[in-house]
Amino acid sequence: MLNRPRSFDDIPLVLTIEELMPVLSVGRNVAYELVRSGQIKSTHIGKHARILKPDLRYFLEGGGTGTNTTWTDAAASATLEGDSCRAVKGGSDHAAR
Repeated sequence: MLNRPRSFDDIPLVLTIEELMPVLSVGRNVAYELVRSGQIKSTHIGKHARILKPDLRYFLEGGGTGTNTTWTDAAASATLEGDSCRAVKGGSDHAAR
């Protein structure tokens, strides 16, 4: 994970998902879910998502897509999807032990 910026001014004008992760202190799955769900607006250049600094500011200031979903809901859905995949594939759940 990249170093976390010390102030909003240290954040570049255009961020990749990898650069977004340390800003929000979240992992890759949560960062992608925030962008995929539209909670953080993104622009695509080819197949690559880019987040503009004003769109990140809007998200951080409580703006959103008009839904009642919070960024922690994205983390929960990413975790739940992973849990259900393990259950379907017959994988073991270490928390159940």
